[in-house]
Amino acid sequence: MRATPQTFFQKYDAIISLILGTILVIVIGVLTFSIISSTRKNVQQNENAEKTVTLPTTYIVSDGDTLWDISMKFYNSGYNWVNIAAENALDNPDGLAVGQELTIPNAKPIIVESGDILDGATTDVQKPLHSEVVVLEGESLWSIAEREYRSGYKWVEIANANAIITNPDIIYPNMVLRMP
Repeated sequence: MRATPQTFFQKYDAIISLILGTILVIVIGVLTFSIISSTRKNVQQNENAEKTVTLPTTYIVSDGDTLWDISMKFYNSGYNWVNIAAENALDNPDGLAVGQELTIPNAKPIIVESGDILDGATTDVQKPLHSEVVVLEGESLWSIAEREYRSGYKWVEIANANAIITNPDIIYPNMVLRMP
């Protein structure tokens, strides 16, 4: 006797129904989970938006924090790290300690586009004070840019103008740098 497709489905009807039912339950479960997690994210975003911080305030440094990250949290601009460093008289901005309390000053966010500072923090000094500078012990490109241009943000231009700088974080005493 030859089995027909109808006989096959009648014989395995219970198994096919079980498999299809299981697939349906899994699909419904995944969709429900997606909807619930999406709703939770929206609620958390709304709660975060409602939490406005009045500056000045304090902040306790957590593991992995940098001044840039902290500045992003409070100003939505990492460039305000200089305000935080100055307010807290930090000699080494890279030397934050977990648990350290920082004062976050009330400062206007610094917004930089194409190397130009748009918050009014630019100065009229466009030319450097010197055409060349000899690096002194403890100096950084930032400190040299502040001295020469009255704007630390010019450090990028100094780095780009001097091929001897392979890493802008590392400059050595007695290096001679050309000021663009």
